[in-house]
Amino acid sequence: MVVAIAGAAAVGTILGSFSGDVSDSASTGDAMSAASTELLIAGSSTVKPVSDLIAKEFMKQNAGIKVTVQGGGSGAGMTSAGLGIVDIGAASEEVDDDVMKKFPDLQVHKIGGSAIAVIVNKNHPAVALAHTNVSKTELETMYSGGAIEINGTAYASTNLYQRADKSGTEDTFADYLYDDKGAIDGIATIEGANGNSGVLAAVAGDSDGLGFVDYGFATTSDEVKILNIIDENNEGDMEAFKASSSNIKKELALDSATGSQYYPHGLTRPLNYLTNGEPNTMQKAFITFAMSPGSIPAFKETGYFSIAEI
Repeated sequence: MVVAIAGAAAVGTILGSFSGDVSDSASTGDAMSAASTELLIAGSSTVKPVSDLIAKEFMKQNAGIKVTVQGGGSGAGMTSAGLGIVDIGAASEEVDDDVMKKFPDLQVHKIGGSAIAVIVNKNHPAVALAHTNVSKTELETMYSGGAIEINGTAYASTNLYQRADKSGTEDTFADYLYDDKGAIDGIATIEGANGNSGVLAAVAGDSDGLGFVDYGFATTSDEVKILNIIDENNEGDMEAFKASSSNIKKELALDSATGSQYYPHGLTRPLNYLTNGEPNTMQKAFITFAMSPGSIPAFKETGYFSIAEI
């Protein structure tokens, strides 16, 4: 089915990178056997790497089904799923009330979780001085355009990076710092880069670079150093939380009401699939597969955590 949206320039801009080919899901009874059956997944660039791996294995086990995975950001994933332009949207953040009011039929399927890491270039002066901790207050000052300080030491030459695209990574990071998802947008002194991979490449290629990316991306480069985050623990005391897979996995298993115990809870987030209403047979089969223990290797390979292990 080819879905055309006439006169919707704004939506076209958001979804410009998405394919116009959407699967024909009208006949759910034959969905799992039809040779021409296709499934289109689009949205979060954070979710995309694990979706790629899951799709590859799913197609191997289900001959005749083609799964296409595209990026575009969490915002586009919510919008495209809500409008029914894609079969499954992807978002690496909570779906808030505003989105649900706009798309009341949207259903959220949590497939896993991850966390945001703050990174600096391995040759950054802070690393050379063994300043590998950064506090929430210091990050807030930096990303508000203030003086750059880590552990109280000023680094005037630090170059900050943010996301140039609409993303769950930036929304989560900004909401953690300022309780405002859009707080970082528009600060001219902060360079933008496309996607987690773009920010990672920018920091890796800049000896004075500092930025934030999803933890799974941060662990793929030897050119960056992951900083520990100083924040309040669940008892209200300041604590340096080490960014590690074990700590993040433990934190993801906690309810947000308990406060941070292993890693700042505000920097952890769910990995969600979204459907426009109740998923049809093929959508449900793919989502169920993504949530099954059989998909854990795909999450591990990308540095994320499957819902089956959280």
